[in-house]
Amino acid sequence: MANIKSQKKRIKTNEKAHLRNVAIKTELKSATRKVKDAVADKKPAEALAAALHACKLMDRAQAKGVIHKNQAANRKSGIMALANSIVTDKERKEYKPEPTRKPEKKGGTKKAAAKKARKEAMKKASDEKAKRREKTLKAEKAAAKKKADAEAAEAKEQEAAEQAEAPAEEGAAPAEEPKADDKPAEEAKEEAPAEDKPAEEAKEEAPAEDKPAE
Repeated sequence: MANIKSQKKRIKTNEKAHLRNVAIKTELKSATRKVKDAVADKKPAEALAAALHACKLMDRAQAKGVIHKNQAANRKSGIMALANSIVTDKERKEYKPEPTRKPEKKGGTKKAAAKKARKEAMKKASDEKAKRREKTLKAEKAAAKKKADAEAAEAKEQEAAEQAEAPAEEGAAPAEEPKADDKPAEEAKEEAPAEDKPAEEAKEEAPAEDKPAE
């Protein structure tokens, strides 16, 4: 038993092809037997119709590769030679080929209907997906706009707060200026004792002058 996946598949396909070939060969044998029976019964019209039908089947089998083209040619030649042994020109003129089956209109088969339904389902799914996508884009756009508005409002509030803080700082500055003006008064007080130094020096010099008098 094969244990390779491709070989297992090949076994299945070969079996299907074998069954098909057996069916076609059986059909060819049955068609050939009908020609022989019609010739044996001396029925030229039936023999001609059966021979032409058998030749048609031979061509179909050769096209599918069931039999070789040379084998198909040899067997057709033998069948027609057998049928012509009893068929005359009268039967050939009176022969009417079997009506061919009219081709089915495209879109009338179950396969075409299933394909059409599948396409419609895919189209419907695509439309729904497009609608969902559009809805999502709108929501994202609205969210982005809302976020931008919130940021702008926050920026305005921050700017207003900064502007409100700035005048308060400017108004507090003049209150500190008088402290700077007080420095000259303090300097004047400090300088005042410095001016009294000559008087003290004069007092100290006075006793010094009195010494020679002694």
